[in-house]
Amino acid sequence: MKNNFLLDADETILDFIRSSGESFQAAMEELGETRAAEHYDDFKKINDSLWLEYERGEICKSDLMTARFSRFFAGLHSGADAGEANRLYFTKLCRTGYLLPGASEFIRELKRRGRIYLITNGTPAAQYGRLESLKLTDFFDGIYVSDEIGYAKPDVRFFEFVLTANGVKRENCLVIGDSLTSDIKGANSSGIESIWYNPKGKKAEGACPDHTADSYRGILEIIDSMR
Repeated sequence: MKNNFLLDADETILDFIRSSGESFQAAMEELGETRAAEHYDDFKKINDSLWLEYERGEICKSDLMTARFSRFFAGLHSGADAGEANRLYFTKLCRTGYLLPGASEFIRELKRRGRIYLITNGTPAAQYGRLESLKLTDFFDGIYVSDEIGYAKPDVRFFEFVLTANGVKRENCLVIGDSLTSDIKGANSSGIESIWYNPKGKKAEGACPDHTADSYRGILEIIDSMR
């Protein structure tokens, strides 16, 4: 029976884009970078690219934190302090948690079907801070953050750590997440069945989800079909 759910956090249940956007705007305003504040989409592309580098083991987390703003400011030919920008952004991010529409009902329905282990590559302070702001820290049966484990998704060792820590068999687990490169690729490498949460109808490239759902209802229907 599939009753152990390895559930991704950002953009699967947590609205990272909203939290990040608000934090970015607040940081730029405090720095007086009014022109830069208009270019969140550019910052997001740089940030997303760096997180992919992190997943591939090409950059460490501390370098990622400053590189996202140094690259962003370089593109704007701005001399703003990248370290201070990241400090302001990150401080706000740690206090700014939002669930995606429908996520609250979804995780409660999922909890009725088994145990939920939250799995994330995010930074501990930001992940725990946002969960605390949502009063969800104690909701999950376990929270696993790459920095605390020492390995990041899609590394097989990340998933093996979660399985071992909870004494669960991979055949009783499901990985649920929106990222092909971290969640689904990691599930493939670890021999764990997966559900790709794909509300935007993207093409599956670079990983092979066992199931695909475009809604939370769809995820629950797939799980119920296995019971």
